[in-house]
Amino acid sequence: MSRKNCDKDAVISRLKKEKADLESQVNELKYIVHDAQATNHLMNEQISDMRELIEQDAARECGCVTIANSTCYQDFVGILINNGYAVEVEQIAKGQLLKITIKEGEE
Repeated sequence: MSRKNCDKDAVISRLKKEKADLESQVNELKYIVHDAQATNHLMNEQISDMRELIEQDAARECGCVTIANSTCYQDFVGILINNGYAVEVEQIAKGQLLKITIKEGEE
C-alpha cells in the first residue's frame, strides 16, 4: 500500500471512531433528557396537587382574630369548636398575642 492510502485509511478509521463516540454521547444525552422530562412531569404533578390542597385549605378559611395571650382565648376557641368550626392557634409578637384562624369544620 502506498503512503497516501495508509494516511487515508488512518483518517477514515479516526473519523469512524469519532462517529461512534459521538453516537454514544448522543444516546447518553437522550437518556438524560428523558430522565429530566420524567422528573419535570412528576414535579408538575406534585406542584399541582400541592396547589389544589393549598387552595382547598384557603377556601375553608373563614377569618382570623388576633387577641392578647390570656386565658380568655380558650373560651373563644371552645365556642368556635362547639359551633363546628376548625381553629388554628398561633403565637405571634414574641408570644404576647395569639392569632386564631377560623376555618370551616371538617365533615
